[in-house]
Amino acid sequence: MRKNRYIIAALLIISIITMSLLAGCTNKSTVSSTPTRKYSIVKVMNITDLQGVKWQTYQLRLTLQGGATFTLDLNLANADKVDCYYLTEKPAAGGSVQFQVKAGTEVVYPAGTSSSAAASGAAGNTSDRFSITATQSHGSSYRLIYHNNQADINSNETIYTEITYPANVSGDDSIFIPLETN
Repeated sequence: MRKNRYIIAALLIISIITMSLLAGCTNKSTVSSTPTRKYSIVKVMNITDLQGVKWQTYQLRLTLQGGATFTLDLNLANADKVDCYYLTEKPAAGGSVQFQVKAGTEVVYPAGTSSSAAASGAAGNTSDRFSITATQSHGSSYRLIYHNNQADINSNETIYTEITYPANVSGDDSIFIPLETN
């Protein structure tokens, strides 16, 4: 009989401790200081033009928190031409999207800018359209970089982008979306 009382008392103490720990956790919230990004593929199209050249078009919707960066990697052959445009949906004050195309460490679009322009908070745009042609001097790896210049992590920008490039003859994808590591 006495043994049963100790067991009941122990169970009661354990349940009280468990309840107090769970109640303490419900009012806690976590705040992230690392900006996040997310994307969705709207549409992928394979097109053959009148000359018989096969093209691929990717339409993506990107959402970037303030300070976040999103990169797309393209694997291109020499003389491949890429057409791209983007626009921000319901842009924040004055356009906050900084966009660059890099081959290695060299910025190939927009010409005359540096890698530090995005980091310094240089003014961004609400839309842009460009074409580049891959060259041997730049190699085959190109990176499209979208950056939300807003300092406030709660300032989201949603970007719609369309990228058209020659389809890879081997049938392999030429566009890569790097994985997040956090």
